[in-house]
Amino acid sequence: MPFKFFYTDYATDMHVRSDEAISETLDTVIGHMQRMLKEPDNFIGLIDENNVMLQFMVEDDGSICVDVPMHDRKGSLTKNANLYESIEIVNGLKEAILFEEIEGLVFKPW
Repeated sequence: MPFKFFYTDYATDMHVRSDEAISETLDTVIGHMQRMLKEPDNFIGLIDENNVMLQFMVEDDGSICVDVPMHDRKGSLTKNANLYESIEIVNGLKEAILFEEIEGLVFKPW
């Protein structure tokens, strides 16, 4: 099942905005994650058919912030992870982003 995919890669100055997200398979997304989620501020996002968004952004210390925006609650479910854990999250996705299945997420208001 393809998900909509968006990203910003500051090393190559390439990006796809979330409102212009493109369909990609999870295997392709994982390839992009392995390449892009190494430089601070680079990020990758997925949007499922229910418009649930899952984002991964590299922090200054090299960790990755996993983020599920919740606009209706004016905040996000977040946690810090490494690249391996982030790839495992994407690898575990089926047809939709089920944030309940992502261990360790904590709500943080905006």
